[in-house]
Amino acid sequence: MAEIDISSDLAAVTEQIQKGIEELQELDGKRQTLAQQIQNLNGVAMYLRGKESPETGPLSAGEGDTDDKET
Repeated sequence: MAEIDISSDLAAVTEQIQKGIEELQELDGKRQTLAQQIQNLNGVAMYLRGKESPETGPLSAGEGDTDDKET
């Protein structure tokens, strides 16, 4: 039967845990950065929508309707 080296196995598992924690922290940092960028872009979009002139504004109800239903 093969001998089990508990110390080296534990060291290897601990190293894998540390690598996993570091990777998770890196991914979480990227996630937070992306969430902040999306929030900033949403703010810019809201500002631009508020500055939009009525002539170039969004279509009113019925305009641009592509359905083939009759009214």
